[in-house]
Amino acid sequence: MATKLDDKNLKGVIADIPKKGFRTKFWREYRAGACKGSGVGKYMDLLEKMGVPPSGDPSKADLDQMSEIVQAFSMLANAMLKARGKCGKLQSHSRDLCLAYAKLIEKREDAAAELARNADKIKQKQMAQQLKVEKENEETDKHLEKLKKEHDQKNKLVLKELKDLHTRGAKIEGACNDIVKDVKQAEKDLEAVRKAWKAQYSKEGVNREDIEGKADAALRALIKKHKIALHAKNIKETLPKILKEATSLLKQYAKQSGIEKERVATGKALVAAQNSFKSAQDDVRFFLAQHKQALDELQKARPEGV
Repeated sequence: MATKLDDKNLKGVIADIPKKGFRTKFWREYRAGACKGSGVGKYMDLLEKMGVPPSGDPSKADLDQMSEIVQAFSMLANAMLKARGKCGKLQSHSRDLCLAYAKLIEKREDAAAELARNADKIKQKQMAQQLKVEKENEETDKHLEKLKKEHDQKNKLVLKELKDLHTRGAKIEGACNDIVKDVKQAEKDLEAVRKAWKAQYSKEGVNREDIEGKADAALRALIKKHKIALHAKNIKETLPKILKEATSLLKQYAKQSGIEKERVATGKALVAAQNSFKSAQDDVRFFLAQHKQALDELQKARPEGV
């Protein structure tokens, strides 16, 4: 089998030896057929079995086998010398290849010997490093556990706050529904007073002043009877403040993880409260406008000077 080496690729192949040259496949691909039987492939296979990588770097192998690896490199060096001796004039490229191998094998053998001599120290250093890493991992685990506990504790507090906000939203919704109920009844009563006044006023011989006075008193009594003044104050001052505060508190938990379900439920409760508030607000304003209109009608109906 003819060699794949030539003037064009010789330098590139030699440059690849420190990267992937310590494998039988690489060696057989480029060495001349004359080098066959020198034993190079045999000892490369042995080094591979002992964990030496394709680069031949012994530091990647097991320290416990380093003495045997030194011997394997020594035998590989002898085999490479034998392979080079088989190269004649026609195998000049393979001879250059064997020379490049020999120089690198010597460096790898020396490195392996140095590792073998200092194996105990290296193991101690490795063990110390491993212990350091384990300690760091342990500290990291403790820190993560601490963060988790803090997160869980914060979530408990947040969940309690969300529960309170949810309850607050439900109470606001309930209060606004009560306001709407009162106002609706007040509107019915207002319409009843207005109809009664107009019906009595149209009769002949009636005391208009008396009718108007009773109607005025009845209209004004509606404000107290249906708590309109209190509702108007709550709509204008108390409820907007509570809603704003609750909405603001909910926003601060927007990025808190692990509480998504509760946050959404609380958000819905507050939206329902806001909708109820809007309905109550509109109803109170409408009633007060109707109430004022009824009082104005009474005022205009009175005889001059009354």
